[in-house]
Amino acid sequence: MASRLRVEAVLFDLDGTLVDTLPDITWCLNQVLLEHGCPALTSETVRGYIGGGTTAMSERVAAQFGIVDAVALHQRYVALYQHNLVQFSRPFSGVLELLEGCRQLQLPLAIVTNKAEEMALQVSTTLLPQNAFGPILGHRAGRSLKPQPEVAWEASRRLSVDPQRCLFVGDTEIDLQTARAAGMYSAAVTWGYGLTPDLQAQAPNLCCEHPAELLRILQRACGAAHAFTEHGDTVKSY
Repeated sequence: MASRLRVEAVLFDLDGTLVDTLPDITWCLNQVLLEHGCPALTSETVRGYIGGGTTAMSERVAAQFGIVDAVALHQRYVALYQHNLVQFSRPFSGVLELLEGCRQLQLPLAIVTNKAEEMALQVSTTLLPQNAFGPILGHRAGRSLKPQPEVAWEASRRLSVDPQRCLFVGDTEIDLQTARAAGMYSAAVTWGYGLTPDLQAQAPNLCCEHPAELLRILQRACGAAHAFTEHGDTVKSY
């Protein structure tokens, strides 16, 4: 199905969209479980816990292993993870080229993540191009987590772009729900941590299997003054 979109800014999720942080998250979580005498989790299991914030992840893990004090588990995980943010994490293949392409298109970019903002800043500063993004917005006191739309609206305000002209790019259902709640276009990426059928069930405007596919769409959009009709790529409308 063809769809005509107008995109003037792009908001990216971080974990599972721009950077593969699963190896460090898994390593740190398993270190904490080891301290509790629990068996290690596979990366595939941990993958299913990512997206809703570390508190929710810790609560699910605590429930799984019968650990009474989920708060203490969470605190220990955060303390360990903040010192091991980029031990094994790397940008996904093709992401650096996608960001460079967006720079050439002069598209304003932002990061909107449920990761703690201080950690998000460190990961992006270490692994992604300098000055690639305007606002880098993560979780902090007083700010709602995705899928609540407030943080996405904050990003669009800081970029001075109407939410209806923003494309929200993410790898989980939470990201797509955030886009819908914020009145933004949505792009599901299947190279991250979400399951493709679950993402497709959210009826995103775009569904991309590789960063190069998303870049091609954006290049065609900007080549037509930010208005485009796609036929060859996977493009859907609500």
